Amino acid sequence: MIGQLNGVSKMKNDPLVTILMNCYNGEKYLREALDSVFSQTYTNWEILFWDNQSTDNSKLILDEYLPDTRIKYFYAPEHTDLGGGRAAAWKYVEGDYLAVLDVDDHWYPEKLALQLDAFKKNDSIGIVISNTEFFSEKLREPLYKEDPPYELGSSELIRKYYISLESVLLSVKHIKRLSEGFSNKFSHIADFDLIVRLSTLSEIVYVPRVLSAWRVHKGSGTWADNEQFNIELLRWVRMYSNNEMFVKSASSLSVLHKRALFGKAFSEITNWKVLGAFKLFKGRGFFDRVKLSIEFIFYFPLFYVFSLYRQYKFERKWWK
Repeated sequence: MIGQLNGVSKMKNDPLVTILMNCYNGEKYLREALDSVFSQTYTNWEILFWDNQSTDNSKLILDEYLPDTRIKYFYAPEHTDLGGGRAAAWKYVEGDYLAVLDVDDHWYPEKLALQLDAFKKNDSIGIVISNTEFFSEKLREPLYKEDPPYELGSSELIRKYYISLESVLLSVKHIKRLSEGFSNKFSHIADFDLIVRLSTLSEIVYVPRVLSAWRVHKGSGTWADNEQFNIELLRWVRMYSNNEMFVKSASSLSVLHKRALFGKAFSEITNWKVLGAFKLFKGRGFFDRVKLSIEFIFYFPLFYVFSLYRQYKFERKWWK
């Protein structure tokens, strides 16, 4: 029942889990997300609800749950992008562990309980992930067909980021060892930035169960601006390429930089900004610049056709 514990007793020594929900006009799926928190078998949690100046009925929906004192409502003083909202909310996190649930996703009942158990293995664990499923009105399938390479740590995360945020539980104690939590320098890659930095000083553990679900829909910001992902990844690589946290990840940083560079150049070309694409190769040695330009010219037609096909195949799979 709304506003009441779900029948599982709460022990005094149970760690507190802060669940960060960043909401901007999320009325369509909000009840489903909130109900999935209230259905958790683990009950010592708080919802930090960050209202990013919604103009729909999100607040009215939340009011139905507000008799429960575990919900803490904050109205943003200014509207920001997603990363800015998470960074602003971070200062109000009081839990021992942090989870993030976007208002269009949901969890399964044992999500928090099983992931908290995983933290008991040793004190060096800072990140616990689980399998999750991607779903739409047409289809539902797990993210991982086999266990992800979590033992390889930060270098593998940089090379090929494989984590979906709704599946994560983070140790706040370990996050506080970083210079900052969520950073307002990034919007689209704010979770990548935090989790990769955290993985340099703590372990990742994987729970091989589907404990959450990520909604695939056209209204998601994930699909709205792929170019911005690459812009932010390029900026991230510039920020951390000489940082001591990533001294062992030089090759992975190089792979990420090249992939983001070509992705950004591809976006420029498809928007008929040819000169803008080649300006991305500025600031390099002559031969390196020529090499990159030749590679890009050679691969662009293949990349273009492949991207169109991949987009068509994706939409047909999930929506059409």
